[in-house]
Amino acid sequence: MSDGLSFDYIGKLIRSYRSAECTSLQALADRSGVSRSMIAQIESGQTVPTIAVLAKLAEAMNYELATLVQPPGRALNISTSRATKDNIISKVDSPFTCHILKKQSGLFTTEIYQFYFNEAGKTSFSANVRGSIKHLWLQQGKLDIYVAGNKISAQQNCLTTFNANIPHRLESRSEPLAKGLFFVVY
Repeated sequence: MSDGLSFDYIGKLIRSYRSAECTSLQALADRSGVSRSMIAQIESGQTVPTIAVLAKLAEAMNYELATLVQPPGRALNISTSRATKDNIISKVDSPFTCHILKKQSGLFTTEIYQFYFNEAGKTSFSANVRGSIKHLWLQQGKLDIYVAGNKISAQQNCLTTFNANIPHRLESRSEPLAKGLFFVVY
């Protein structure tokens, strides 16, 4: 285009959707009311669709219109996090190390943590806010979870879910020591 703007990302997103959903051009055309040839032209970057066409496609794809028109840099919202010494939130002398990988912010109502035991031991958590749920994924090791006096033996490569609004503790008493992730959903 002469003004330097490119809307090729719209076609790429539609093609990516069709591929992921195993949807043909004809099936998307039938659901959206947009012709098959128009969708093909959008996907190949030969034409820029009108807002009315985009609205029909968004509806048929079960997307918000903004998802189709937002440039990918903002729409994808990609970030990466890794465990570093700067995001450790556990006590220095604890046998348990916990890194916060993603804090609750804005519409993101989940916090994500990586944890591991450096030595056999336990760690306790006070109650999270009312209605919060903890999802714990044990990657390796042996781990017992105590919630309101109930013992749950977490299984490796399994997700264990429990109410986080009750004080609870994690114990890894023998080798191999526990390592995993947990997610607190508010």
